[in-house]
Formats: sequence, structure tokens, C-alpha cells
Amino acid sequence: MRSLAYALVIQRLRASGSPALAVLATISFVSSLGISIMLPLLPLYALSLGASPLQLGLMTSGFAVANGVAQFASGFLMDRYGARRFVVAGIGTYAAANVLIATAPTAVALIGYRVVAGFGGGINMVATRLYISQTAEQASLAFFNSIISAANSAGSVLGPGFGGLVAVAGDLRAPFFIVAGTSALAFVAALFLPRPTPRPHDAGTLTSAGGRVWNRTVFVLLAGNLLLLIGFGGWITSYAPFVTTRLGWSTFDVGIIFTIFGIGDITLGPWLGHLADRTGRRRMAVLSSIPIFLFGFIVFFGLPKPFFYAISFVTGAALTAYNASWFALLTNAVPSARRGRVFGVVSAVAQAGTVIGALGATAIWQLTDVGGGLLLSSTAALCAGLVLLLLPREIRPAASPAPREPEASGSPASR
Repeated sequence: MRSLAYALVIQRLRASGSPALAVLATISFVSSLGISIMLPLLPLYALSLGASPLQLGLMTSGFAVANGVAQFASGFLMDRYGARRFVVAGIGTYAAANVLIATAPTAVALIGYRVVAGFGGGINMVATRLYISQTAEQASLAFFNSIISAANSAGSVLGPGFGGLVAVAGDLRAPFFIVAGTSALAFVAALFLPRPTPRPHDAGTLTSAGGRVWNRTVFVLLAGNLLLLIGFGGWITSYAPFVTTRLGWSTFDVGIIFTIFGIGDITLGPWLGHLADRTGRRRMAVLSSIPIFLFGFIVFFGLPKPFFYAISFVTGAALTAYNASWFALLTNAVPSARRGRVFGVVSAVAQAGTVIGALGATAIWQLTDVGGGLLLSSTAALCAGLVLLLLPREIRPAASPAPREPEASGSPASR
């Protein structure tokens, strides 16, 4: 059964024949490799430059604020000037910031460079989503996005261990020079992105651009993404303190989950994206929220580690399936001439979910117990799936597709 699934994925990759997919996957892998090398070491690097606890917080929050502002503002510009040049500009800004980070003389300078990196990362996030919507076939949107996610996870799996080895062999600056190099490679790869050509499902978008962009479907999808990120914020705040203090897990046990998430994404994510396109994206997103919901409860009740590893593997794939399906649904709900601003606003607003989840988990922790944050996370993840039941069973592309051949009115990919 699994070999058949992989055969379908390989066949789908060959059928796509899109150079954009190969280039974007390469960019995602290289960028993710650099990010996963850097993030675990960034606080230690800042401390080596004399950062105070307040400056550590400013470094993290400054990046997040700049990231959100860039997402919000850049989307409007992309509708006017196109996504491809913003992919290049975003990665270029991020690469330049990482070169500066590797040479930062003080903690204050490091904070400033991380803010610049936040701007570049935010621009690139929205531009990549918009570029995918312009280059992928409507029937392959979830699959296309799941391939990008799998490439991203491959970099995340390899990066932390490699960065740690480099830091041990050299010093804390060495991994950051590697990150600067990987970011530069991603920038060079972005220069080879083909210019997007109009897709059949985008035909007539100019005439429909004046219609309602902020409709019920978009608001429901925004709510789903917001709830998922609330779950993430609660989980990232509660998971490590809970398993180390209550379950006695080691640092290795805490970190191995990220590797298992990545393996689940790489092995099952593309197949689930293919399945979402074929059997229904709304259905796949709703079902994917169930293992994410169960994950927190398995940790909370302290079930044996084999159960934890199994649900982590499935959850990694489920997160990819949810996000790929969600993105395809949002793409169909918005006319192409207005997608940039919608993607930007939705992404920026949803980022607040991480803050809400983290603050909510902290408040529950102070009032009751650290495990309450895990329950908040699981509940929010389940609600992220259930809220999508408010979507219509069929979401047609906002721009009427050019006629090719008759299709049944209930196309499963849009359910």
C-alpha cells in the first residue's frame, strides 16, 4: 500500500513538470537547513555577546514584529508588482541580514540585524505563497505545497545536529557563517525562478477583482489558521517544561520530536497533499486536526514513549496535510489579482495566534499547572479543524476557470 502511495507521488512529480517546483524546493531546503542550524544556537550566541535577558526577549520579539509588519505590507505591493521579484528581494534581504548577524560586534547590533532578517523573512513568506498560487495547477495546489513543506522539513532534520557539531569543532560564530552561506545559495537559486505564466483557473480574474474579497470563506480560513497558531504558541511554551519536570525526560528526548515531525512530513506529507487534491481539501484539513489534537493528550497523560513517537510521526504529516489543504482552499477563495494582500493580511493577523497561545499557556500555568497549556494547545488544534466545517462543501476558484472539458459539479478536490 505504501509503495503504491509513493509511486503515485513520483508519478505526480513527473506529471507536474514544473521547474518552479524544483527551484522552490531547493530554496526551501537550503533556507530551512540554515534556519535550523541557527535557531538553537542563537540565544547562546547572543549571550556570548553580553546580551541580558531583556535583550534576548527583544531579539525574539523584534524579529516577530518585523516579520508580521512585512507580511502585512508586502502583500499589497505584490498585487501590483508581482510575486517573483519579492521572493528574490525577501531572500536577498534575509541573506544580507544573516551575513551581518555572523559578524555582529554587540548584542544591540545583533537585535537590529535580526529585525532586518524578520523583514526579509516576512516578505519571502507571503511572496512564496503567492508565487505558488501563480505557478501550480489548481488541481495540484495542496500537493505542490506539501512538496515544499517536505523539502523544508528535510533541512530542519539535518540542521540542528550539523550546527551543533560545527559549534563544538569551532566557535559559536562558525555556524552563523554557514547560515550566511546557505542564505546566499538560496538567493542565487531564487534568481532562476521562472516567470509565472497565467493559469487556466486565473482566467477572468481582472473582471472579478472588484467582487467581495473579504468573504465568509476567507474569514473562516483565517480563524482556522489563527486557532492552529494558538495551539502552537501554547505547545511551544508548555511542552519542554512539562516533559522535563513531570516526566523526567532528557534534553535529547525533548529535541527528538522535531526530527520525528520532519520524518513524518517527508515520508507522508506529499502523499497526503496528493490525497487532499483528489478526495477533498476541506475533508483532509478537518481529519488532520485529530492527530494534532491527540498529540497533546498522549504527552499529558504520560503514555509510554513508543506511543509518543508514533503520534509525533503522524502529527508531523498531519500538520503538512492541514497547511497544504488550507493554503489550497484560501487560494481558491480569492481572485488572483487580490491574493497578495489577502495572503499578507491573513498571515500577519494569524501570527498573533502564537502570542495569544503563549500568553494563554503561561496564564494557565500560573493559575493551575503547566500541563494546562498542553490541553489548551490540543483543544485549539482540534478547533482549527472543526471551524473549517463552516466552509461550503465546494469552494470554486474565485476566478472562473477557462473551459477545458466538462467536470462534475462536485469536484472532490474543492470539497
